Amino acid sequence: MLYFIVRRFAAAQVLLAATLFTPFVLRAATVQPTAPLITGLLRDSAGAPLSDVQVVVSSANRVALTDDRGEFLVRGLPAGTYHLDFARIGYAAQHQIVTLAVNGPDVRLIVTMRLSSVRLTSVNVTATPIGTDALNATQASIQLSGKELQRAISSSIGQTLSGEPGMSSRFNGPLANAPVIRGMTGERVLVLQDGERAGDLSSAAVDHLNAVDPSSAERIEVIRGPASLLYGNNALGGVVNVISSDIPTSIPKRVTGFAMGQGESVTPGGVASGGVTVPLSDRFAITARGGIRQFDDMRVGGGGTQPNTNGRTNNFTLGGGFVGSSGSIGAVYRQMDFKYGLPHPEDEDAVRINGVRRMAALRSSINTGYAPIASLRVDGTAQWYTHGELEPSGMVGTRFALNTQTVNITGRTQFGRASGAFGVQGLFRQYTPTGDEAFTPGASNNNVAAYVYQEVPLARDATAAHAPRVQVGVRYDQFALRTNPSNADAVVRFGAAQSRSFGNVASSVGLSVPLSEYVSVSANTSRGFRAPTVEEMYANGFHAAVGTFDMGNPNLKPEQSTGYEIGLRAQSARTFAQINSYYNLIDRYILPRAVGARDIGGNSVPLVNYVQANAKLYGIEGQVETQLVRHVVGGVMGDFTRALFRDGTGNLPYIPAGRLGGSLRYDNGHISTGADVRRVFNQPHVSGDALDVATNAYTMLNLNATWLFTVRGSTVHSFTVRVDNVLDEQYRDATSRIKSFAFNPGRNLSAVYKLLF
Repeated sequence: MLYFIVRRFAAAQVLLAATLFTPFVLRAATVQPTAPLITGLLRDSAGAPLSDVQVVVSSANRVALTDDRGEFLVRGLPAGTYHLDFARIGYAAQHQIVTLAVNGPDVRLIVTMRLSSVRLTSVNVTATPIGTDALNATQASIQLSGKELQRAISSSIGQTLSGEPGMSSRFNGPLANAPVIRGMTGERVLVLQDGERAGDLSSAAVDHLNAVDPSSAERIEVIRGPASLLYGNNALGGVVNVISSDIPTSIPKRVTGFAMGQGESVTPGGVASGGVTVPLSDRFAITARGGIRQFDDMRVGGGGTQPNTNGRTNNFTLGGGFVGSSGSIGAVYRQMDFKYGLPHPEDEDAVRINGVRRMAALRSSINTGYAPIASLRVDGTAQWYTHGELEPSGMVGTRFALNTQTVNITGRTQFGRASGAFGVQGLFRQYTPTGDEAFTPGASNNNVAAYVYQEVPLARDATAAHAPRVQVGVRYDQFALRTNPSNADAVVRFGAAQSRSFGNVASSVGLSVPLSEYVSVSANTSRGFRAPTVEEMYANGFHAAVGTFDMGNPNLKPEQSTGYEIGLRAQSARTFAQINSYYNLIDRYILPRAVGARDIGGNSVPLVNYVQANAKLYGIEGQVETQLVRHVVGGVMGDFTRALFRDGTGNLPYIPAGRLGGSLRYDNGHISTGADVRRVFNQPHVSGDALDVATNAYTMLNLNATWLFTVRGSTVHSFTVRVDNVLDEQYRDATSRIKSFAFNPGRNLSAVYKLLF
């Protein structure tokens, strides 16, 4: 019955249903009981008002922005208790707890923010369905924003995050790379944009890009470790959420926006992007964003270039949102066009990819007036992705199309001391490869799920910011995959239409205990799953873009993971620290294995089969940053991952090497300059097939400087200069899928300018 109800929202019906929901939301804004407004003033330590401060109401997924007078307003929240977080580039994040009562007085806050030299972090809206303060999270989570984001931003999400503990990048050229979290990537790491799945093919093959440009991000949040409870399939390794706030959730009092530019020498070229949010009334605003990125062939360490690695992307976004007294609704349309080349051991066989991703979404929420279920949120998306693989002759060898629809219904709950959420989710995908070199049949898959999550404080004061708390949840998924061979030739090659279905229960239990106002420890255990993909089960052909002949295994079963994690986190005006250790058992781990060779047009290429074996992954990761003396910050970081088959037969492939590093930075809140050095150790623990080769150790030295200043109190300027890989090391990452024949980027001079107004 659940499957039938949610499946009715698929395809165009998703957007139609959300459209029909609009008048209900707007009517509800006038007939439901309303809570008072939250207003406030943000100022610096000298008493001057601060503009452009982000005010995040995590449990309601709302973001407001202060105006020139430092004022903000949040309307339309149901009665209840809320955690508000305040963030501005260069300042230490602040936290306030607010309780709203029906027909009660408006709540007025006055918050003082102070300049900070250490890493900034605040609320994480990705880790739980109700959002959480970083010190309350029971899983390792990180956030890149402000100066930290500008010091790291690169051409892709994977490269931007690769310097974070526990993270690296599946490198396959400047664009075609993806995040690696604790040794897992592809179908085990989920990439979101504003909380919605990015409907591209980056997880399916190493030559496909994440169709989300990091230049559009206000901040990037990451959950390291299994996140199947909230996000289901594809989240065994973790979740990356790129937050750009394209749908207004609070109405600014003036036109706000940003402009951003970046240039790099390692991939000569640059990016320019910008956007505005325009209030048309005190209840309605529209947004517009756009950007372009263009670059030449990548330069490698030690000199020379990697041919066929140039490319370009264009993107634009149009959105709008209505925020009433008891409900809201918003819509957005995004489009990204891309064209890029792929490294290849034989230049004359190099492939280029040309494609587009389009996405439309509607999001609505309503305050019910019923305290146990204070609010309901309904959102739906429809996405259309396609790309063609162009052979050296210019002909399209294979074309891939993927249509994706999602629908989510989420209710926020409060039962006594327990706060939480329940949800119903639907994910529907239709995949169609065409062309003589299509190496899989067409397929459709449907995933319908329901979950319940609760957070229970273990203290008398249930509203305390940092009280011991237990977080528990359970989820059920029903996943179905059906192949759709397009013609008689496809039936001969891949077989007649076949169907597979899998049911699974995921669960999670976590405990967070504060040791002081600034320090907490946490522990959690979780159970999750991942269903095999059409490529893993039914591939049968030459994959030209990566140069392998892939053979699927129709007898594959779902992966089942059991994860354990303990961690310590500290956060104050002088110190930031996070240390986590983890142990993850995965039953029936699916992996590609080069088992021989096949002759393709007179050339011998690796023959890749998909096999299963029980695996274990364990490791430790950590980062500490502290103010040594006034304005001088020192830090250390390190990570280590080990991944083995549990029967003792060998190592999992493409596991990152261990790292150890240190940093030193002068930062007075306006000007910062520093350096970091990291030793990446050799990786001898490889699978031993023809593609997963051992890698040598290397040292990475990076320099950076940032100037941050405000003009007329309302426009914030930041200018960052970086020199990455100062020593111009020639190196290969252990996670790179092209490490057997190609090097990683060489020395890079990068300049980033960003304006907030």
